[in-house]
Amino acid sequence: MTRTIKLDETIEVSRPINEAFAYISEFSRIEEWDPAVARGTRLTEGALGVGSEFRIDMKAGFSLHYTVIAWEPERRLLMRVDSKAFTAVEEILFTATNTGTRIQYIATFKFPTALGLIANAFPGLMDRVGKSAVAGMKRALDDQMSAPLASRSVALGDKLLLPGLFGFTRLGYRRARKQWNPVSAYLGDCHVLITGATSGLGLATAEVLAARGAELTLVARDGVKAKRIAKALTKKTGNARIHIEIAELSLLAEVNALADRLLKAGRPIDVLINNAGALINPRTVTSEGLEKSFALLLLSPYLLTERLYPLLKVKPGGRVINVLSGGMYSQGIHLDDLQNAKGKYSGSVAYARAKRGLMMLTTEWAKRWQADGIAVNAMHPGWADTPGVESSLPAFHRVTKKLLRTPAEGADTIIWLATATEAAKVSGEFWLDRQPHPAHVLAHTQESVEDRQALIKALSKLVAMPQQ
Repeated sequence: MTRTIKLDETIEVSRPINEAFAYISEFSRIEEWDPAVARGTRLTEGALGVGSEFRIDMKAGFSLHYTVIAWEPERRLLMRVDSKAFTAVEEILFTATNTGTRIQYIATFKFPTALGLIANAFPGLMDRVGKSAVAGMKRALDDQMSAPLASRSVALGDKLLLPGLFGFTRLGYRRARKQWNPVSAYLGDCHVLITGATSGLGLATAEVLAARGAELTLVARDGVKAKRIAKALTKKTGNARIHIEIAELSLLAEVNALADRLLKAGRPIDVLINNAGALINPRTVTSEGLEKSFALLLLSPYLLTERLYPLLKVKPGGRVINVLSGGMYSQGIHLDDLQNAKGKYSGSVAYARAKRGLMMLTTEWAKRWQADGIAVNAMHPGWADTPGVESSLPAFHRVTKKLLRTPAEGADTIIWLATATEAAKVSGEFWLDRQPHPAHVLAHTQESVEDRQALIKALSKLVAMPQQ
C-alpha cells in the first residue's frame, strides 16, 4: 500500500518562454534554484529530450533519478522520479503571457506505507518543499542579482597570504560556492571565442558553454585535436554550433591571420576568453625573434583583443575575460625587460610577469571601452589540476594534488564572467570564485597609470613591426 501526495504551484516570470524553458529543462542545474538540492548531474549525452536522465543529490543525504518521459519544447516537461524514499511524476508546464511566462509545477509523490505515514503526519512539509522550489525557480528566472562587491575581509586574507592561499584550493572553492546566486542567462544567441580550448580550463569552459547552448569558436594550435574535441563536445551536449580556428598564438603572423579570418566572416563576438597559455622553460625565442612566454601570454592576447574590438562592440554587452594566475601577485611589470632577457631566466617568473601585464591591459581596456558597453575583467582559477600544471610544475603538483581543484572548478569563474547578467555590470576587476580580489597584495608590484600607458605603447610598437 502506498500514500500519494500531490503538489501544484504556479509562478509568473518576465522572461521569454524560450529562455525559461531552456533554463529549467537543463535539470542538472536544479541546485541553483531548489534549496533542498546539493548537486545535479546530467547522466546522458546528446541533445536534451525524451530519455534524458539526471541524478539529483539531495542535501538530506539521498539521491533521485530523473528520466524525461515527455518533451514538448516551450510547452511541457514530464519526468519520472525514482528513489529509495519515493517515486514521483513531475510535470512543468510553460505558457507565454503578455509580460513573460507562466510556469506551473505539478508533482505526484508516492511513498511506501511507512514513509507515507510520516508524510501524512506532517502534511505541510511537502507543501513547503514545493513552494520553496518554485520560489527559487522564480528568483533564478527573474535574474535580478547584484554584482558582488569588493570585500575588506577578502583583501585582508589575500594580503596575509595564508588565508588567500587557502582560497586557491578546492576547499576554498567549496566554501565560496555556498554563497553563489543562480545564473539563468540565455546563451542561445551568444557567440563565445575561447583560446586554448582543447584542454584544461579552456576545455572545461567550452563543455559548460556548449551544454548551455552558446555558439563557440575554439582556437587551438593542433587541428587534429581540435576537430576531435569539437566532435566530442557536439556528441556530449547536442550542440552542433561549434567551430574551430587553428593558430599558433605565440606567432604574431598567425594571430593576425586569425583576426583577419574572423573579421572577414563578420560574426559578432559576445565574449572573448583569452585563456591560451603555457609555462615555458628554458627561455625560447620564436621564429619572429620574440621571447615565447612574452609573445604567447601578453603580446598575443593584446594583439588579438585589439583587432577583434570591432566584433566585440557590434552588440551591446560585449565581454572580454583574461585568464590570469595567482602567481601574478609576486611580480610587477618590468618595462625595461618585457622579454625576460636580463638576468637568469625563470619560466615561472616570466609567466607571472606576463600575467601582471595582462592585468594592466584589463584595467586600461575597461576604461577605454566603457562607453562601448564592453566589460573587461580578469580572473584566476585558483590551483587547478590541469595538464599544464602537471607537466610544467611537477613538484608543486605532487605536493598539492589533494588540494587541487578540478578543471571545472577552476573554470567556474570564467563561465560566470561570460554568462551572468550581473557580471556585465562590473569591469576592470580581478576575480576568484565570483568575488573581486585586489590586483596587488605587495607594494613593489604596483604600477602607475603612466606604466600602463608605457606598456601599451611598447606592445603597439612591437605588433606594428614587420613580421619575419
